[in-house]
Amino acid sequence: MCKNEGKNLIICGVGGQGIVLFGKILGQFLINKGYELKISDVVGLGQRGGNVECHFRYSNKPIMSPLIKVGEADYIISFEQTETLRNAHYLKDDGLIITSTFEMSSPTVNVEIEKDMEGNKTEIIKELGRNTFIIDVAKYSDTDINISQMANVIMLGFYSSFMGYDDSEMIEVMRKTINPKFIDSNIKAYELGKQICNEQKVAVVK
Repeated sequence: MCKNEGKNLIICGVGGQGIVLFGKILGQFLINKGYELKISDVVGLGQRGGNVECHFRYSNKPIMSPLIKVGEADYIISFEQTETLRNAHYLKDDGLIITSTFEMSSPTVNVEIEKDMEGNKTEIIKELGRNTFIIDVAKYSDTDINISQMANVIMLGFYSSFMGYDDSEMIEVMRKTINPKFIDSNIKAYELGKQICNEQKVAVVK
């Protein structure tokens, strides 16, 4: 039932991007597959636009701690560029980043408590020397899906395609988790994520 031993994911972005929903859907899918799951508390949800970081661990063996140590994350799945860079230190040497070009200044930058990071963040991410897939938000701006507002489900589709997960099973979990009024648009976003993964010719994890 469990095809691999499991993975450690850092899921990050800013408040309001649906990180909790991403974790809830993916988590239930993996539980259905027989994995043990531990998810840490997320940080920053009390303030919309604040930074959010979620430690997401699943395994076919007992998990002792919900927290991922620095240098032990298999994947960083990030919905915002600054948070990608803020969490890059968690990644293994051979780990992989899935992120996008979406950028939002944090409240601390907006009120000038701290300075924003200088330079082009997309280029800085590329220069990290890691395996990286970056979704270009502008490229898909003419679709009927708001890629910034639905980044969570688009990333879910991308990650699901990358991992070779069964789409019918994932969509069934989505139907049981998402308000029926919004399920059709979310399925479209999920399919867009799969399309983007295919366009980037991402090799499916075996």
